[in-house]
Amino acid sequence: MTTQRDRRPEALALDPGVLRDGEICEFQSDLAVIAQGGIVVQPWRDRYLSAEASELKVVAAGSEVEDESFEQVLVHLQKSRAATFLDLVHGWRILQPGGQLLFTGTNSLGVVSAVKRLAEQLDQKPIVVANRAKARVVRFKKQSGTGPTAEDTPPFETSIESIHGEHFDLSIETRPGVFSAKRLDAGSQALIQALARYAGHKPPKRVVDLGCGTGILGIAAATIWPDAEIRFVDGDHRAVTCTQSNIDRLGLSPRCTVNWWDAREPALDTRFDLALVNPPFHQRGMAVDFGPALALFASLRDWLRPGRRALIVANRNLPYEAPLAEIGELETLQSAGGYKLLSLKRSARSSRSRGRSSPGARSWGKSKAPTRSR
Repeated sequence: MTTQRDRRPEALALDPGVLRDGEICEFQSDLAVIAQGGIVVQPWRDRYLSAEASELKVVAAGSEVEDESFEQVLVHLQKSRAATFLDLVHGWRILQPGGQLLFTGTNSLGVVSAVKRLAEQLDQKPIVVANRAKARVVRFKKQSGTGPTAEDTPPFETSIESIHGEHFDLSIETRPGVFSAKRLDAGSQALIQALARYAGHKPPKRVVDLGCGTGILGIAAATIWPDAEIRFVDGDHRAVTCTQSNIDRLGLSPRCTVNWWDAREPALDTRFDLALVNPPFHQRGMAVDFGPALALFASLRDWLRPGRRALIVANRNLPYEAPLAEIGELETLQSAGGYKLLSLKRSARSSRSRGRSSPGARSWGKSKAPTRSR
């Protein structure tokens, strides 16, 4: 009997004849490891915790797995080509000589072109071992010669101006898979430009950057308010390491803390004066799943002190006003260039009285995917 799990594109690797006997190292999923044992490489905290709860061996980064420790490695294609090829670089390093590298993904994510590029780098012809559900799995053999090549993600430059007219230029390091690698996104730029003006003349003492990505929003706050304490959180381990690298390089470490945190977990602290949010969303085909953003919004009840403020930037077509208005007083500060900047003043109502899980669990139906904010 075919189960719902077996119909998922990422389950192609479980088709007969794809996997060899023995353990496997799997990137970005855990179905093969569930079937055969081994190690899951999973940077997303919610999926990491799920694998851990299933008593699987799981690490947050491929760099944590020893060289030539597996006879087979399975890498799942991601939306980010740079992140995918970094996984392939680690996967190749982990493989023993003569081992098999399995690469899988859907047609919608561009698996055909990704396989072609990998084949050119390895100077091998890929062997298609599964092809259905608008997805495929291909096999390569580890031989002598060069392996996959990682893409560079160069730093981006941005400018910040304080409420007193002081001007600061910053160079921000990026990493594969981290939003937004290669350049500063327009939504974050809009929030940064408005940060000092809309946060008020009284400097906040404690600021939290929720879903920090490269850390640019919190770094901007730390730059404008040199006495403020900043906490950065993100559910992607790659973002956490990227942010930590940036604050270390910029000399901000003494008053900055970075944590790997998922929006469905309890807030790590509850005494912040200002929250900065460029919320994520997950796209499924042409539809958008608002669950991750709604879970992040719900957490504001816990992160913020009553009466304190959150600044939220988003694509102006996204329907965030209703769930945010349940948390406190909401005001649209500006709407331009396809983005809106919202101010939320947290109400004095109990943070737990309305329940944490409900907003994050709702999908809010389907919506045509807009330009991504974060």
